[in-house]
Amino acid sequence: MHLQGVADAITCRTFPTTLKGAARLWFSRLAPNSISTFKELSAQFTAHFIGGHQYKKSTACLMSIKQQEEETLRAYISRFNKEALSIDEADDKILVAAFMNGLKEGKFLFSLYKNDSKTMSEVLYRATKYINAKDALLAREDRPKKRERQEDIQQDQGRKKVRTGN
Repeated sequence: MHLQGVADAITCRTFPTTLKGAARLWFSRLAPNSISTFKELSAQFTAHFIGGHQYKKSTACLMSIKQQEEETLRAYISRFNKEALSIDEADDKILVAAFMNGLKEGKFLFSLYKNDSKTMSEVLYRATKYINAKDALLAREDRPKKRERQEDIQQDQGRKKVRTGN
């Protein structure tokens, strides 16, 4: 609008139509006729919301993320990725190093060291495969014992029928 040479009064009236949430609430609480120029409105808006600006963190904070003793790999990945998103332009090698640094000792960490992963996407792919394999093994172990008992009962019944001739 500034480039088009639109008057301040019109700019001030159209500005609130672009607001949502907290910004809209802030604007609605302004005293009527308390602002006379768009520059003034802009300055008040900036002064009010500048504290809410979230600055990007440095990659060094990723090194402090550690997998907790009882934390699953899936939960650690989720927590790590959430933090990694708050890093401005994180280098892939640093992400991999920080991720591996935070992993608790175990088979997955050993496999990462054994087969050098170069990118974070490769690490996450391997982690997904590891999680899926572990889930499959757990599901296999947790097969309902009922099924095995039912098979035993059916075998016993079959033997009884053969013995009794029924």
